[in-house]
Amino acid sequence: MVLVPVASVGCSGGRDASPESNHAAEGRATIAEQAPPLTNRVNLPDAELAPKAVKLLGGTGADVNCNGCHSITREYVRYWRDLSNVALTNCLTDLQVSTPESARAMLTCMRQVPSDPTSPFKAKNLGIFSAAVPLPWFEYLFKQAYGSDWEAEFKNFKGRVKMPVGEPPQMHAPYTQAEFDLLNEWFTRGLPKLEAVLPDDPPPSKCTAGISPDVAAHVNQMKLEGWGAVNAEKGMLMHGCTAGAPARDCLSSYPRASDMPYGQGWESLDGAKVRILREISYRSDYWTRSSPDGRFVAHGGAQTGTGSTIIDLAQNRVIPAAAKYDPGFFPDNSGFVFQGTKAFFCEESLLTSSPEKVTFTEPQCSANNNVKLYQHVGAALGGGDYWSVDSGFVSDNGGHTTTPSHDPLANFTSSSKIRLTPMIHTGSGFEPEATIEKPVLFEGDTVISPSSRLLVSRLAGPRGVQLGYALRRLVATRSDTGYTVEIPEIARYCLKGGKPNFSFDERWMVIHHYVDKTSDQDAIDLGYRGYWDPGYAPYANKGVSNIYLIDTLTGKRTRITRMQPGQYALFPHFRSDGWIYFAVRNAGQSTEYVAASDAALVLP
Repeated sequence: MVLVPVASVGCSGGRDASPESNHAAEGRATIAEQAPPLTNRVNLPDAELAPKAVKLLGGTGADVNCNGCHSITREYVRYWRDLSNVALTNCLTDLQVSTPESARAMLTCMRQVPSDPTSPFKAKNLGIFSAAVPLPWFEYLFKQAYGSDWEAEFKNFKGRVKMPVGEPPQMHAPYTQAEFDLLNEWFTRGLPKLEAVLPDDPPPSKCTAGISPDVAAHVNQMKLEGWGAVNAEKGMLMHGCTAGAPARDCLSSYPRASDMPYGQGWESLDGAKVRILREISYRSDYWTRSSPDGRFVAHGGAQTGTGSTIIDLAQNRVIPAAAKYDPGFFPDNSGFVFQGTKAFFCEESLLTSSPEKVTFTEPQCSANNNVKLYQHVGAALGGGDYWSVDSGFVSDNGGHTTTPSHDPLANFTSSSKIRLTPMIHTGSGFEPEATIEKPVLFEGDTVISPSSRLLVSRLAGPRGVQLGYALRRLVATRSDTGYTVEIPEIARYCLKGGKPNFSFDERWMVIHHYVDKTSDQDAIDLGYRGYWDPGYAPYANKGVSNIYLIDTLTGKRTRITRMQPGQYALFPHFRSDGWIYFAVRNAGQSTEYVAASDAALVLP
């Protein structure tokens, strides 16, 4: 049951104010004003309350609310209940907002790393109360905490944690107080009638691996015609390379991980090298992605604790970006995307002009509400359109602290959908066409290949545990009225891991995988007899994630790093010539690294 303090419900809050307590800094709400209620009790029977709450979340027959990004499953709703319990126990401890010091303490608790005042605010730390952020209580909280500076701080906070994300008409308007009261009441009572109002079709119970001949035919074609071949033929200058030299000789000016004390063991594959491209002194946020030529590296998070960062490796400089997270680059080096209040699409020429910062109001940028969070982008070959894909997703931002010892859950349902948005490159921007939705069963975290001819999704099993990856062909046919799309499945790989990424020749997928503290398979993979082996204990206790290559032709998985306990290799992705970039986080530390591996160039 959600632990809502009685004092917060259906009252104006606040204590009796003495004359001295009425004095506050300019712009700060006074104690005499009293805090507005965070929530109010709702007097409805369970049978009437439950379906109204599920509809607000985005259940059957609802507008697009939370279901615009998440699958509304029983497991996910219970997970949000648990997050809300933690938020009330640890963070929302003074709903009367008795003092400015108390207000600031509650806000500090909502940060990604509460001990670090520069780390960004995280919606996860608020549970369902992230849906109440636009309501009066949070505004009062910021007035108390920041005085005359409250508006700018509150705007940043809302931009980071307000849920649902997005704006009308594609997304539901922010919840009214009455709507949030109803939703919170259901959580407060412990989700009564959950099974009745949110029936779950049973997910598949096992994964049957299979690879059709279509995969080999596609890989053989992409070897000669894919974006890797096209970019090489056009003479794309790869960062850190000498013209005419083999790709494996690139990035030789950067230090090898094996020469650094912290990088011992990172080079796990015989003959492969790992190079350290950048050390950063702040905590990145969610995934890292780079441009096809490897020059620009982007991620959420910044030195100021707000916004995002684009690193120009060629000029050894940092470009602040006024976005949140989820960067992506089109495979022909024509443009990039970031998520903020909307999805921002920009011309690559903006970055090559050496800007001091990126505000996404530049003439090279445009914004739309069509493309949702956790998007991935590709481009059709031969001068075709650009594409973005998004679907239900499970957030993955591990490695800042000791991460739960398993891969992200796969809470996808029988009503899961893949959303495909064609993008027209006008020469000065990227304009979206109508989004196409395709139903899939129990799939999410979908990624599109560079050529836009393949899709791969994580596949859900019982209790939201991942069963594997489903690979699909994307057959898009344009007519006068738009596109028709078919997505037949052509392979299934029974492996676990995070969101995958394709190589530019589309032979490989690369993933990160968190060790499971009770997995014999993970222990044996690291050279131990089983999870009970004492040598495995540091990995189980401190956590670790490694990078793996998956051969799409055979389904074989190859580990290419061996990180030390407490080190997390994350968010791997390819650049055009086959080098793999990835992020390295150290649990409990702000120092991170951007690294590169030539493992895919070493494997036969």
